[in-house]
Amino acid sequence: MKKTRILVLLPALYLSSFADAVEAAEYYADILPLVEQNCLTCHSEAGVSFSFEDPELTYSFRAAMSSAVADDRMPPWLAESGHRKYVDDYSLSAGQKAIFADWANAGYPRDAAQQELHQATRAASPPVFASDFSVELISGRRFLPNQKMKDEYRCFIIDWPYETDKYVTGFKAEPGNLRIAHHLVNYAVGPESADLIRELSAEEEGEGHRCFGGPLPDRMADEEERAKLEQRHPGGWDKLRRDNFWLSHWAPGMSGFEFPANTGILMKPGSVVVVQMHYYSAFAPGESDQGSAMHFQVADTVAKPSVNFPLTNQAWLNSRRNKSMLIPEGGRSTYQFSRTFENIRNYATRVLQIDHSEVAAIELRSANVHMHAYGASGNTSLIDGNGRKQMLLNIPRWDLNWQRDFTFADPIRIDLDALESTTLVVECTFANHTDKMVYGGFGSDDEMCINFSYISIVLKENLAVAAR
Repeated sequence: MKKTRILVLLPALYLSSFADAVEAAEYYADILPLVEQNCLTCHSEAGVSFSFEDPELTYSFRAAMSSAVADDRMPPWLAESGHRKYVDDYSLSAGQKAIFADWANAGYPRDAAQQELHQATRAASPPVFASDFSVELISGRRFLPNQKMKDEYRCFIIDWPYETDKYVTGFKAEPGNLRIAHHLVNYAVGPESADLIRELSAEEEGEGHRCFGGPLPDRMADEEERAKLEQRHPGGWDKLRRDNFWLSHWAPGMSGFEFPANTGILMKPGSVVVVQMHYYSAFAPGESDQGSAMHFQVADTVAKPSVNFPLTNQAWLNSRRNKSMLIPEGGRSTYQFSRTFENIRNYATRVLQIDHSEVAAIELRSANVHMHAYGASGNTSLIDGNGRKQMLLNIPRWDLNWQRDFTFADPIRIDLDALESTTLVVECTFANHTDKMVYGGFGSDDEMCINFSYISIVLKENLAVAAR
């Protein structure tokens, strides 16, 4: 028979529901349901870490699980609560953390009598990401990053297979070797420039091309190389610079995700996807990438065309030259950057090929602060025309290994008359514990401060349809 539980009014639990504040928690009745609700996003066969789908195997991790929960290392939900409600929030409440602590203090009781009942009522495994288009970067072959460099940015070109306009509505990346995959970015290059980027990539030795600062070959930073390109393709350089945009991204901790309902990013027929892989071989010298794959969900139409908007100061990425981002040895530094929603609207309409006159409003749907190893904390906020600040995402303790897009349960609407006066702001604080200066840049030993936000366009025609 299940033992009677005694309510304990500890200070840490006082603000939690009485249902959470229990004594003598047991594995099958109390712990495993929390694991299945909050941990299988990552700890599953389809996730980014070892699986907790087998209850008996999961029990063998009992001490490690309880320790990780007590230290706030797991679940790795970086967003501070109290600002916005996020989709798929798998963080634990104070009361739920106390259940783990009670279970550990009681010696991890299993409650075997509840095992059969749990098997009959257990939560379903996370749904598998169902892709419409999947492709390997280097089918059947291996890619060995340059072993003379700790960081190599290498771009691989994927032909977009559709012959009509499509909207990307979801994305999943599967890096073939997580020991050397630091992060990746997918850039879309439009049909007018697709053959040109293929030509430039094919001129380099090996698979793909080096692309430190974006989808274009690094050598294009050289004036002589650009002059050669202009001789062959007059106006080609300007066309390449204009005809590409940020499509999607992956960083450690991220899995497959569907974009908000009825939204998507336009891809034109004849386009290509340039996958920029950031390889970091310092931890795994001599290891290759094999089997890295991209998975896309697509739709013919969406109600609200959307873009991923990267918010950063581009000057920071060249700080060794311009000194715009410096984190002194043994010190801390904070950097901030902002853009108005008028600027964001201009970017979105260019990418989506929408005239300004068609726009009724902008919807802000997510935030995601990205830093490297020296990141300490970061946040994204909204400042309205009256100077009032609304915190969208605050990460008080940065962890490079657990990054994700924090999608808002309810989008934030910015109407046309507020675009110019409303500002999106990203702020990053860095802590340098070394005896060397740290600069902003593209390398793993450099730093970045970027916010990625998913932005949707509300079209006037959609408002008219809704009004009828």
